[in-house]
Amino acid sequence: MKILTSFIGFILAIVVAIIIFAPERLPVGYGFEPVPVELVVENTLTGQLVESMTGKSGKNVVVTNTSDAPLNNLTVSLLDSSNNIKHQHIEPKMPASGKVTLGWVNNWTIDTGDQLEVKASGFYKVLWAL
Repeated sequence: MKILTSFIGFILAIVVAIIIFAPERLPVGYGFEPVPVELVVENTLTGQLVESMTGKSGKNVVVTNTSDAPLNNLTVSLLDSSNNIKHQHIEPKMPASGKVTLGWVNNWTIDTGDQLEVKASGFYKVLWAL
């Protein structure tokens, strides 16, 4: 029993050390808090022009880090209505207050019924309906 207690203590010490000294090593999408981001869907005049000329979606999604610390391994996935990944963007280290613009600028087509899934190391995922 003493060996089991020591082993559990050893594993716990390793987990705490990773959380403190290497948060980028934590798995993406698992944590105690939601990813601290803000999402804004933009439909600019330029996007509307693109939409009218090409027939494709002219929307952009702006993801902003709302925390005062960088986010590690930020993964933004655009899912269709069947939860299949249509497009994905990975940002290895998003700075505090950093922004990422995704959409027609990156040849993404955002349709009605799509969802945006945002994950980062040390945080659980957040899902938005678009």
